[in-house]
Parts: sequence; structure tokens; C-alpha cells
Amino acid sequence: MSEKALKQLVGALAVVVVLWIVATVVSRAGDGSIGGGGDLAAFFEGVDAGSVTSVRILRPQDTIRLSLDAGTWRVNGFRADSGSVARVFQALQDAELDGLIATNPANHERMGVSADSARTLELGVAGSTRSLLFGDEGPRPATIYAREPGSDEVYLVQAALWNHLQRQLDDWRNRRMLAIDTSRVAHIAVARDQDAFTLVRADSVWTFADGSAARASQVRSLLGELGGGLVASRFVPDGDSLAALPQGGATVALSAEGDVLAEVTVGSGTGDRWGMVVGDPVRYRLPAFRVNAITPTLESVRPPE
Repeated sequence: MSEKALKQLVGALAVVVVLWIVATVVSRAGDGSIGGGGDLAAFFEGVDAGSVTSVRILRPQDTIRLSLDAGTWRVNGFRADSGSVARVFQALQDAELDGLIATNPANHERMGVSADSARTLELGVAGSTRSLLFGDEGPRPATIYAREPGSDEVYLVQAALWNHLQRQLDDWRNRRMLAIDTSRVAHIAVARDQDAFTLVRADSVWTFADGSAARASQVRSLLGELGGGLVASRFVPDGDSLAALPQGGATVALSAEGDVLAEVTVGSGTGDRWGMVVGDPVRYRLPAFRVNAITPTLESVRPPE
């Protein structure tokens, strides 16, 4: 081998060694360990449903506020969907730093972590507040850009957080209208448009008040709604034309002792109607099939001939 060829080989090996060292350093910075990002990593430490007492998502257009009220999560004053809250905590627990992505603030806007585009996530933990700015989705599924307030460094975080930070207020709210113990229900009074009737439980058989048979499948559907199946499609805000329609139906479930276990009212009209539960000020939006289940028509409850 000539001296020239030997020098070229040595030079090539040196380049390989340098590249290996760089790759090793980068991989260690983003090795899936939550400890690779200094203070940023501390944001995720010890975060779970038992340690966090409040969550705020500050966005350019609005703010989502989750808070504990007597052991129950509420969002902006409304009942929160427990599944949505649990999923965001799980995403925070599963988070892993995936490495330093940028240090130049000129990249902040492109990654969605600039002051006027980022979603700021604030957590109340053990009497203190933690804050972290989150931006756009990363280059791989379930990744997101993040940086600390006041820092120019942007990290890629492996966490399914982006959808939670985008979720609108109504998507955080609990759409389940009620859930009662249907084994206690002995009488159901239904009014729907021009009809009114009462269903009575006799052991495991439901009949009309006069003792005539009722359609078992329709009664089971009604009990299913009372037992937790009554889930609204959305909510009816003030000013919605649906809210102006008069009441068109009501269902009252009573115990054998005559105690009111649940009372649901629905609006009039066709298609979607508003629905409310006595004791709950929220006006829900119910699709037609839910209206037919919770306030069935007399014809639907009569057995087929």
C-alpha cells in the first residue's frame, strides 16, 4: 500500500470515529430517558392524577381550566369527562424526552413554540406551579415540540399530548346526563308530545298502569338510558334556536316509596332536541334516537299486535 493510500485510509477512519462520537452523544441526549433535558425533564416528574390538583392550558384563543372540586374534576366550571382527564395524565406519565432539536429562537415559530403560538401547560403540583410550552406535532407519531418559558432550547418530547392540548371546551365536558340505580325504579311516568302514560314494575315484568302488557325491549332501552346510557351528542349554548323551543316531553323515574330518582325533560320539534335533568342547569343536545329512548312514544311501548 502506498503512503498516499495509507494516509487516505487513516483520514477516513478518523472521520468515522468522529461521526460515531457525535452519534453517541446525540443518542444519549435523546435516549428515551426523562433525565436528558435538565429542568425541562423536571416538569414531568411525579405527575399523576394523585399529585396534580389543577391544570391550565393557555392557548392563543382561550384557556382551559381543570380543577378538583370535592374529588371531582371540573373544566371551566362544568363537570369534566373523567376519561379525558385520565388520558391526559397517562400521556404525561408516559412522556419521554427524545432529544434537543433546536437552540436558535428563529426556529420557535416554525415549531409552534413561539410566545404567540405555543400552548402553555400549567400544572399545580404539591402547592407549586410548573409550566411548559408545547408547540406543533413532531416528525413522528405521538411526538411534540416543547421548551421551557424563557429558554431558547426546543426539545422533542415523545408523548401523545398534542390532541389533548387542541381539545375544545365541549370535548372536555361530561356529556353523560345521569346514571341511577335502575333496580330501585318501580314506576316511570312518561309524557311525549300529546301522549302520557305510566309504566309499573311487577317483579321483573313491566306493564302499563292498567296492567296491560308493555313492550319489553322498549322498556329495557328506557332503563338503559336511566342507568347511564343517556349521553348527549353536544351542548346547547345560550342563543341557539334549539333552546327557544318549548318542552315536548318528560320522563320521571320513581322508587316504590314514591321518591323521585330522576327527572328528564326534552324539547319539542323533530330531529335533535334539547334535554335537561332536574337539578342540573346544563342544557344538552340529544339526537332523535336518544329522545325516542328516554321519552318513548306510547305507540313504541305498546306490544306489537
